[in-house]
Amino acid sequence: MYALKVLPHITLQVPFTADPALEKAFCDELAEFAKTQAPFEVSLDGFGTFPNKQNRVLFINVEKSETMSALHRQLINFLRKEFGFSTMLARTGFTPHVTVAFKDLEDAQFEKAWPEYENQEYKATFKVNNLYFLRHNGKSWEVLQKCKLGGA
Repeated sequence: MYALKVLPHITLQVPFTADPALEKAFCDELAEFAKTQAPFEVSLDGFGTFPNKQNRVLFINVEKSETMSALHRQLINFLRKEFGFSTMLARTGFTPHVTVAFKDLEDAQFEKAWPEYENQEYKATFKVNNLYFLRHNGKSWEVLQKCKLGGA
C-alpha cells in the first residue's frame, strides 16, 4: 500500500528536486525558520477526496486555521526569498490534509470506498511541535531534518 509507506503528515510545500549539496544549507535555514514559529493545534474533521481521476486521493480533512495559513504563507515567502523558489514551485494555495489512500485503490475500489468515508464522522486534535524536511530515497520518504517550532 502506497499511503502506508508515507509517514502521516500535512504537506506545506509540494515535493521538489534539489541538488544534494544544498541539503545541508536547506536544513540549517529551515531549522532557523522553524524557531520563529510557535507550536500550534491542528483539528481534523471528516474525510475528503481530490477530483483527479489519474491519482485518486482519499484524505482526512484538516480544518484551515489562521495559524496554519500564516505558517504556510511565511514558509512560501521564505523559500522564495532564501532559495529562489519560483511561484510555480512555492505555491500559495494549498489544501491541508492527511492522506489515507493514494495510488492504493483501483477505480472500482475507490468508487466503493468513497461512499463509506464520505459521510463518516471523524474528529481529532493534536499539537504540532515540529516541521520535518523529507527526502525521497527512491523507495520511500525519510526524515532528513526535524525542526522544532519555537526553537526551545
